Amino acid sequence: MLWLCGLMTLGIGALGMWLSTKRWPRLLDQEGATLRNGKRLLWKDVTEIIPVTVVDPRGRRITGRLDIKFGKDKLKIVPQSLAEGQAVMDFIAAVLKTDLATG
Repeated sequence: MLWLCGLMTLGIGALGMWLSTKRWPRLLDQEGATLRNGKRLLWKDVTEIIPVTVVDPRGRRITGRLDIKFGKDKLKIVPQSLAEGQAVMDFIAAVLKTDLATG
């Protein structure tokens, strides 16, 4: 899909998709998250939790994700893209001591 997007947008769309994955987690542990770009975010620094819903033109839900803000930094969790997506959500909910749901 990345190569198709690259062809259709002369590389700009593929670059945008690749850059957006830099906010996805590489590692989650009891202290925080390490993003794919190497930046370390600590759970104690969470400022906002935002469920995001992606809908089609008719308004039907396609997918959802969870954006967790750490000041100006943002961690994006897309459970449907992870082999153990629900386990990841359960882990984050336990660490943050809150109920979580994607959009």
